[in-house]
Amino acid sequence: MRKRLIAKTILLAALLVLLVGILIVHQRMTTGGTGDSSSSPAGDTVSTAESAVESTAASMSTSEVPSTADEALAMSKKYEEQYDYDKAISVIESFPGYDQNQDLLAAIQTYTDEKASCVAVDVTTVPHIFFHSLINDDRGLEASVVGEDRAKRNGTAMVTADEFDHIIQDMYDNGYVLVSLDDLCVKTPNADGTTTVTKNTSLLLPEGKKAFVLSEDDLSYYHTYGEGTQGYATKMVLDKKGNVKCEYTDENGDTKIGDYDVAPRLNTFIEKHPDFSYHGARGTIALTGYDGVFGYRTNDYYKDINNPHLDKDQVDWLKEHPDFNWDEDVANATKIANALKAEGWTFASHTYAHWNASEKTADELKADNERWMTVNHNIVGDIDKIIFAFGGDIQDATPYTTDNPKFAYFQSQGYVIYCNVDGNIGWTQFGDTYLRTGRVAMDGYTMYQAMTEGEKSHDTYAHDYQVLGVNDISSFFDQNRITPIESE
Repeated sequence: MRKRLIAKTILLAALLVLLVGILIVHQRMTTGGTGDSSSSPAGDTVSTAESAVESTAASMSTSEVPSTADEALAMSKKYEEQYDYDKAISVIESFPGYDQNQDLLAAIQTYTDEKASCVAVDVTTVPHIFFHSLINDDRGLEASVVGEDRAKRNGTAMVTADEFDHIIQDMYDNGYVLVSLDDLCVKTPNADGTTTVTKNTSLLLPEGKKAFVLSEDDLSYYHTYGEGTQGYATKMVLDKKGNVKCEYTDENGDTKIGDYDVAPRLNTFIEKHPDFSYHGARGTIALTGYDGVFGYRTNDYYKDINNPHLDKDQVDWLKEHPDFNWDEDVANATKIANALKAEGWTFASHTYAHWNASEKTADELKADNERWMTVNHNIVGDIDKIIFAFGGDIQDATPYTTDNPKFAYFQSQGYVIYCNVDGNIGWTQFGDTYLRTGRVAMDGYTMYQAMTEGEKSHDTYAHDYQVLGVNDISSFFDQNRITPIESE
C-alpha cells in the first residue's frame, strides 16, 4: 500500500513538472522569448534558420524546391551556368539544413565569388541582330522551283538553317551571351501613364563575355512563303512535352516536326549550351497581323471569304481550306504564344500591315496599331515594343520628343522600346521614357556584302560580322543563291 502511494506521488510530481514546462514553452512562443535581446540561445538560432529556409522555399514553386542536397547542387548549377547567381544561392538556401552541409556552403561561396568577379555590361553598345524565318532546303533559293523573283527575294532576306547554325555557333565561340531587350533597361511606371527608362547597371557578365540581343521578324508564315513549297516551316506546333516546334514539309512532301525556325532552333542550342543565355533570356518576335501569326490565320478577316479586305492569296487559301475554323486557329496560336512566353520569348509589333513607319502619317500609324491590337492582343497579350518594318524609324537619329506626333501616339499606347535597322552595330539611344536600338540583319544580302570585296556595303557588313565573331562566311554561304546580291 505504501509503495503504491509513493508511486502515485512520483507520477503526479512528474506530471506537474511536465505541465510547468509546457506552460513555460507556451509563454516563450507567444511573447517571442524572454525579452532579453542580448541572449541568443541555440534554440532561437535554429528557429531563425528554419524560418529563413521556409521563407525562401515559400517564394519558389514546388518544382524548384530541392529534396536532397545533391538535387540542390544540381538545380543551383543550372542557374549559375546562366549567370543568375542570386537564384542559384536561393535554391540552395531553400533546402532545409543547407547551413550544416559543407558542400552547399562551399557552392554558395563559389557563386558569391563568381558574381563579385563579374563586370557590368555597357548597355549602350550591345549589338542587336535579327533574322527572318529560316529556309530548310534549297527549293526557296532555286529559280527553277519558285521563279526568279521569289528566289531572289528569299536569297536576299533570309538565311538557311545551316547558315543560322554557323552564325550562332561562331558567336557562342566568340564569347557572346544572349540578353533580352528588357535586360538593357530599368522601367519605372509613372502616374501619368508614361514609363521612366534608365540604363540597367546591374546586368553583369563574367570578364570576356559579351552581350547581344536577337529578334525575329514576320513570324507568320505568309502565303507568299509557299505553303510548304519553298523550304519554310508552315506553322508552329507543340510537341508531346509542350515545347514549341515547327511543322515543315520537305522536298518529298513528307511533313515533319522539329527545329525548323529560329525559336525552336535557338531553344535547342541553349539547352546544349546554357551559358549562351543570360538568366534564360530569349529573343523578341516581331509580328504583323494581316496573314495571322505563327502560321495560323488569326486575322478576323478570314472569318468571311467575302470580306473586301482579303487579297487574292487569302481568298485562294480559304477556298483550298473549306473546313477552316477561325476560333480553333486563334486558340492554337494562343497556346503557341503562351508556350513561347514560358520559354522566355517576348513579342513586339511589326505593324499590322508591315508598313514603313517613316513613310506614314501619325494618323495612319494609329489606325494600323489599332488593327494590330484587334487581331493580336488577344493572342500575345500586352506588349511595350515596336520593331519597325523595313527598319523605317519614325524620325532620324535625334532623340524622340512628344513634338513628334508619331512618338507621342506610340508612347500614349504604352510603347517603351523602339527598334530600327542601323548601319552602326550596337547603336543604342536612351531617352527619359524610351529605349531605341539599331538592328543589323543576318541575311543573304549582308553575308554576301561582307564576304565580297568591292561591293558597295562590304566595309560596313564585314565590320559587323567581325564584331560578332562570325568568320569565313564564304565557307557556309549557300551557293544556291542567285548572285550578285546588290540590294535588299
